[in-house]
Amino acid sequence: MSVLSFPRIYFKGFMEWDPCTFNNNDWAAFPTYDGTNAALNWPFLATQAVTPSNPQGITPDNFTTTFRPWAISLLNDNNPNDNPPNGPAGKRIPAEWNMFGGHGVSFAQYGDRTTTIIGGDLGYKRPAPASDPIIGGPVTLSGDGGRGPGRLVDTNPASFWSSQIYLARLGFGGGNCIISGPPSVRLHSRWLNLKRIYTQDQALTQPAAAVACCFQAGIPFEHIAWPSARANSPLALALRQAASQSSAQGIMVRFTAYVNLYFKNGIFNNIAQQPRSYAELAGFLATAWAAWNNNGDPSQFFKNPCYSHIVGVVGVWNKGEDATVPGGRYLSALNPVAPPRQIDANTPASPPPYSLGHHVMMGKTEDAAPFSTLLGPLVAHVDYDAQLISLDLNSTMPENGTPGQWPSDLSKTDFGPLTLRFMNAGAFALVAQIDSTQYGQIPYEAKAGIIDIPIPNSLTGDMLRTSMLAIEVNGQLALIEQLYTAQTDSRGIYLDENGQSKFDITVCHMGVLSPGTKVMVAKYDNNLSLIPTTEQTQFVNFTNGNRTTVTVGGVATAVTIVTADKNGIATVGIKAQSPGFPVLAFFPYSGAGLPQPLAALLGPAGPFITSAFYTTVRVLPFDAAVPGNFIAVWNATGDPGQAWEFIYLNILYVYDMLFSVMLEYVNLGDRSAVEASIGSIWRMISEKAARDSTLAMPITRDMSAGKRLTLQLWIYLVANNYNVPNFNVNSIPAGWSPR
Repeated sequence: MSVLSFPRIYFKGFMEWDPCTFNNNDWAAFPTYDGTNAALNWPFLATQAVTPSNPQGITPDNFTTTFRPWAISLLNDNNPNDNPPNGPAGKRIPAEWNMFGGHGVSFAQYGDRTTTIIGGDLGYKRPAPASDPIIGGPVTLSGDGGRGPGRLVDTNPASFWSSQIYLARLGFGGGNCIISGPPSVRLHSRWLNLKRIYTQDQALTQPAAAVACCFQAGIPFEHIAWPSARANSPLALALRQAASQSSAQGIMVRFTAYVNLYFKNGIFNNIAQQPRSYAELAGFLATAWAAWNNNGDPSQFFKNPCYSHIVGVVGVWNKGEDATVPGGRYLSALNPVAPPRQIDANTPASPPPYSLGHHVMMGKTEDAAPFSTLLGPLVAHVDYDAQLISLDLNSTMPENGTPGQWPSDLSKTDFGPLTLRFMNAGAFALVAQIDSTQYGQIPYEAKAGIIDIPIPNSLTGDMLRTSMLAIEVNGQLALIEQLYTAQTDSRGIYLDENGQSKFDITVCHMGVLSPGTKVMVAKYDNNLSLIPTTEQTQFVNFTNGNRTTVTVGGVATAVTIVTADKNGIATVGIKAQSPGFPVLAFFPYSGAGLPQPLAALLGPAGPFITSAFYTTVRVLPFDAAVPGNFIAVWNATGDPGQAWEFIYLNILYVYDMLFSVMLEYVNLGDRSAVEASIGSIWRMISEKAARDSTLAMPITRDMSAGKRLTLQLWIYLVANNYNVPNFNVNSIPAGWSPR
């Protein structure tokens, strides 16, 4: 199944993440962005930059002169949610660590910090020859037209559970031996592991240094470009043959990003500005903005990306498998477990207090005893014909080391043997033991965490086919198979006012499609708490299924129950009810009794969101009245200056203030510059661009349909020299665009 079958191509290296961090609200002390309204958080900003000469703080009347100087200031942060044990101590910058980020995502290729194919397997114990020309070739991820990077966009910018990668193409190999193609859908973060680094030191911890996640893509066979036979690559040929079978639909790519590094300019790139702390960053930002303010010079702007270590695998994408979800028999954490001995003489960390933002931290303890931690998930595939069990531990076992330290310590924490067991006669019986040398750093990097285990002669396929699997650590059940899974490729859904959408859920039982299985879908708010029926803000309403109410802990909540069809697919319909960031969680079940949804997906008992089945939704601001308001201003005044003021203060200002990298392309605060760029802006703000383009504007996809139409109406005015008789919301002819 998928990359757990053969052949496989393995790669390793680094991922560059270049998000603009200004809308993340990572630090509780600086909630700059009002995500619900896609606006600056004016009530909070009115409390900032307060001086005797500016007692009102930052306001809609003065933000063009007060906001940016405040944003790059090194400020005290006394909020307990941001400081130890919840986060590292020290002053912070409201713009956070990457003010000029463009949301780019790419596999690193700089000096010896490269991402390349390192090997492959043609079959079990049949490694590809080292002379295979695809080995050593680069791995690439590119944007529209095969140029530029992909884009990292969170459905909810203040969360760690909703990351997406928009991209146009993935490539593997170099020269005349390249496999490449466009993924069927954008990628979504999966298998979040908030404790990927076992030993922690707050001193070097940055917002998400210890967080890991997995991404997966499916590329349809008919869209793949293959090397010619002259390339003479056994791996490419074997993969092409396997992907062309009637049971397959293309190739699958799965990679894991882990052990993340911040403030590493000059190590992973040649950027001249190389801050190693927020204090140094503040100095470089001051220099950059001085150059801009003095003469409009953006040459001192600089990105300050995060880098992750990467392991990945390319294999066959079979029919019936989701494109973006690791499939198979899914095992998730049951109990926290500890290594049998202390790994490091340094003080280790205790389990973390979980926060809503990206800065998931772990605090220190007073003693040096090993602590217990939840392991990450895994999937298993049992090949009954080959008598082989394949386990994907790409996200399971943590590393040692200090977050943020370079070079990274990627050695695996030694938890002793992992015992694979199956349920037999009411007890878990032995399948195999996995020694720590099998999941250590060297084998992990060589095969992206995949371990193949022959089925012992004492077992039969039927014994494993219908029996629950588990992983035991030091006599404690650490991971246990979820009998049912319910997953969707539609992990990031955008709805406008009055908007509706349907999405599919793939339902499986022990890794096999499960027609007739029911799925309860429950609604959670942006804090991941179940939404009571008494709450006026529901974000979305269900439009199909058996809509009913269940009570959890005395709280009634609205749910819908849908049933998987003959293909194992259940369909859910939703309609926008109010702006915000709901999460819809899936609870698959069989039988007459209803499952009990969790009261919260995040809390002291654990980060249930990391193993939950769910999708994220962004209900955009309800701005249907904005076009009419703009029309009224124009028809009342006929003044291009007032028209521009409306467009800037109601639409463009937030992108001008938060996404400073735009100044390198078009100054969104300058009317003449924007008027000169209406052709490219028209293309980039289109609905089509928002759906899938890596050049969409805004890249964060937070412009409502109402504000998009308003901006289009202004562009139409500009293109017609502000001479449009009987100007109204329907003035733009069908198919029109600026020349």
